[in-house]
Amino acid sequence: MSQESSEPQTLIRSEFQKKIGSKIKCEICPHLCTLQEKEIGNCGGREVISGELIATNYGQISSLQLDPIEKKPLYNFFPGSEILSVGPNGCSLSCAWCLNWKISQAKQLPTRMILPDDLVGMVEALDGIGVAYTYGEPLIWFEFVQDVGKILHERGLVNILLSNGYINEAPLKKLLPITDAFNIDLKSVDDCCYTNFCGGKLEDVQRTIKIVHDAGKHLELTHLLVSDVSTDLRKTEELINWIANIDPSIPLHLSKYFPANRFDKPATDMQFISDAFELAKSKLDWVYISNIWNGTGDNSVCKCGNLLVERTGYDIDIKGMDANICKACGAELNFVVDMK
Repeated sequence: MSQESSEPQTLIRSEFQKKIGSKIKCEICPHLCTLQEKEIGNCGGREVISGELIATNYGQISSLQLDPIEKKPLYNFFPGSEILSVGPNGCSLSCAWCLNWKISQAKQLPTRMILPDDLVGMVEALDGIGVAYTYGEPLIWFEFVQDVGKILHERGLVNILLSNGYINEAPLKKLLPITDAFNIDLKSVDDCCYTNFCGGKLEDVQRTIKIVHDAGKHLELTHLLVSDVSTDLRKTEELINWIANIDPSIPLHLSKYFPANRFDKPATDMQFISDAFELAKSKLDWVYISNIWNGTGDNSVCKCGNLLVERTGYDIDIKGMDANICKACGAELNFVVDMK
């Protein structure tokens, strides 16, 4: 970005805060950072200024581009469409293998201020379907996401969160009415993975997934198959079973890991990816493979065997469905293809 900025044009008070003596507790995410004057929260996006918790990351953009929605990845939500992807600088977790660590974990990344109306104007000029918050963690952008989402909905556009799911229940429920779809990164169903490698807790992410699903929002999950961390097929089956017990129609993206950030184990073994894919397909309706373009795990196929959406990279051919109905068997599909 060409313009650097360390503070927003207007001081935006963080909505979820509580005064504790001379300190302020942030109540947006489970870290519950309790800060003194001039201290900055764990996510890097909130600072106590004059006795108030201020969202200093409000409107501060680190990344901005028009993307295929499949890149998010979202495969069952407006397939073949384009969406404006935008990201903050920072994250509430600190995953050792984060692929976007230069955005999410480098605290001094240059940013540019874009106000909500201007961002929505860009979407309209580019003829995108809406905004996807990604790259860094969108939930640390709580106030900005809320303000942008309201304008998007007023103009018939969509608001999408690609998130680690690390948020407390009250702020999450505040975002639900203005959010149309989520892809939540479920790193493991082993709490040790979260505590040892990501700086968080599994139960908080699982709570978010359940709340989003129960609210009837379109939900897809991503699971990165990290070598020597999440490449135990028994643990993979445990994760798949957990998802199936909530709803087997939730799409799952099994993603190939590559060495990044502080983690240097070799890339995920292809045979393990294949085994995990077959196991997931036996229990879930929609399973995809991300970070690999090899023709396996890219397409959407109905239970009856009808090819619904064929994907070659980001070349999308919708051929076997009419709206969200399978042309072959008439089944209603877990796809969103229009706004109600």
